[in-house]
Amino acid sequence: MKKIIINLKVKLTILGMLLLFPASIVFADSSIFSTAEKYTVKIRSKTEYPFIKDYKGTLSGAGFLVSKELGWIATNAHVSTRNPSKIEVSFKGKKYVDGELVYVDRLMDLAFIKISQGNIPDESKEASLDCSSAPEVGTAVGAYGHPFSLSYSGTRGIVSGMRYKWNRFLIQTDAAINKGNSGGPLISFDTGKVVGINTASYSKNMSEGIGFAVSMNRVCKVLQLLKDGEDPTPPYVPISFGYDADNEEELRVAKVYKQTSVRWNLRENDIIISLSEDPSKHFKNQADLIHSLRGKEGDVELTINRSGKEQSVWVPVKIKPNLMHRVGLHVSGIVIAEDSLKDDEVMNVKKLLMIHNVENSSLGDTAGVLTSSYLSSVDGQLINSIYKLCIYFKNAEKEKKKVSLITKDIDWEYSARSKYLYHEIEVENVKIIGPNTGKDCECRALSIKSSLQEKVSETTKECS
Repeated sequence: MKKIIINLKVKLTILGMLLLFPASIVFADSSIFSTAEKYTVKIRSKTEYPFIKDYKGTLSGAGFLVSKELGWIATNAHVSTRNPSKIEVSFKGKKYVDGELVYVDRLMDLAFIKISQGNIPDESKEASLDCSSAPEVGTAVGAYGHPFSLSYSGTRGIVSGMRYKWNRFLIQTDAAINKGNSGGPLISFDTGKVVGINTASYSKNMSEGIGFAVSMNRVCKVLQLLKDGEDPTPPYVPISFGYDADNEEELRVAKVYKQTSVRWNLRENDIIISLSEDPSKHFKNQADLIHSLRGKEGDVELTINRSGKEQSVWVPVKIKPNLMHRVGLHVSGIVIAEDSLKDDEVMNVKKLLMIHNVENSSLGDTAGVLTSSYLSSVDGQLINSIYKLCIYFKNAEKEKKKVSLITKDIDWEYSARSKYLYHEIEVENVKIIGPNTGKDCECRALSIKSSLQEKVSETTKECS
């Protein structure tokens, strides 16, 4: 009798497990992950001169094929980096081949890489993308990638929520996302489609089972604009919003900036509700607003609430400079570039150039230059043109003379929110940097000068 009761308990336990994990889901894992092998890739990148948010060195992560015809692969911006010196891609069982950065996004942790169509294996396939809407909370999902170099590994979990985090709209999941998963697909077990790009997890020391992915329905809009030959770069938003912890789903205007590239006719305390052409889609956060404005230029009609009454206002929309065209300067281990921010009229009135990166143990690091500080002066001069600054440093490098810098750091000092630091540096390795830069600063200056003259110097010819 006792043996019968034990056997009955075992059967009930197995039955309970089957009820918790239906056969259609339990057996779906292998087929979905085996399909993911055919579109998921390994990516490794090297960055020598990083812009802000990136680091010098090598990185590895995942990506997935989104267009076999174009040879385009989606991944995270922090995997490709924003100024890679080299990108390589490999499909499962294949050698690495050279890749090229096609686009990197200012807002989302998103990039697209291109490889030659001839380097795509015949058995590879495009990922099936869910572009319709964000997945529902509770949807069973799998995160696929190469965690800790465990190539082509899958983990499973559910969609835990939809979050507005780090100024982005993200999918929260408890599927394990670790180093090496970044850039890989988050796949729905209900449909087999990719619903997101694995991007980050909270520190394991602070949490367990909290990871994030870029929502595919937002990625799809960027991808389609690129395919249509349009620039999907986010627009200027010359507004700062007031956030209320008790009402996070509201865009209330807190500050209207007047010296940005565009100016919006809004007032403090206005609430931006929606695009007038699509009134059913209410904006819950700034990411919603930016997503709706992607691909638009010119005047756009917004529905707002002003003093308790709904009304329409027309605002000019202009996209920000594409990061693929960004130009910077490297000198003595320091990367300097513009970083135009909407509150510059308050925080950076003189349009000072920003220190994007300082390499460890470099001459700039030894001199105490800090990342994210501003270049206030060079030998007592304000220089806010990258090319003019490059020429100045080139001359100092030729003459082997030290240069004095004053940088401005956002830090507390007595009765001030800004702290100024003095540095004296030796000048070496001066060069123009950027994803698509082809000329050094001297050549650039000569080409500008020659365009104003009838004769072009031999030096200019050699530079072109």
